[in-house]
Amino acid sequence: VLHWEAAYARMFQIQTSNDQVAWTTVYNNYDGKGGTNTISLSVSARFVKMYAWQRATQWGYSLWEMEVW
Repeated sequence: VLHWEAAYARMFQIQTSNDQVAWTTVYNNYDGKGGTNTISLSVSARFVKMYAWQRATQWGYSLWEMEVW
């Protein structure tokens, strides 16, 4: 679950890894709307990251909280 503040990513990915060297993209969003994004995945990994590359506002990115379980 991603909890965005007012400055959110228009385009982002969720990536996973077991060694922090090789990363696999497991989710793409090319039209982010901000707010709360609940993403259901069936993936087993040790590390998880959110990779963003396009801002939706002029203020950059503000991800308030990321839940992974």
